[in-house]
Amino acid sequence: MLGLLGASLEKRSFGETIDNVAGSGEYHWMAGNFLKYGGNWAAMPVDAHELMTLIAPRPLFITGGTKDSWADPKGEFLACVGASPVYELLGRKGVGTTTMPAPDVSLIDGELAFRNHEGGHVDSLDWPVFLEFANRQFKLKK
Repeated sequence: MLGLLGASLEKRSFGETIDNVAGSGEYHWMAGNFLKYGGNWAAMPVDAHELMTLIAPRPLFITGGTKDSWADPKGEFLACVGASPVYELLGRKGVGTTTMPAPDVSLIDGELAFRNHEGGHVDSLDWPVFLEFANRQFKLKK
């Protein structure tokens, strides 16, 4: 997705928050209209799980890292759980559970996938699993 402030729940007070990115050192990463929600999270009309549903029923792979609390992997997983009912309504499979998987356990059986790798803010650890997910989605032969 869009990295942080894209996949994790924004109204969750954990990791990098709206206040952090609306602050003087990070505001340039966000659209001006977004900045008005700094210190005013409840007024934000949508959250990450609702943005994920806009992608449904197309495949979406979300990852996090156990040592990347700033990115809030638990919030990313909760957003996937929140988006799953829309995938299911559209005849596809969401993450399939409401229990966060152990590190390095991949939930890639559906169109909405989640993986929380052991480690930090890197994507190299997830590429082999992403390719497996993509192969399943596009029914490619290895």
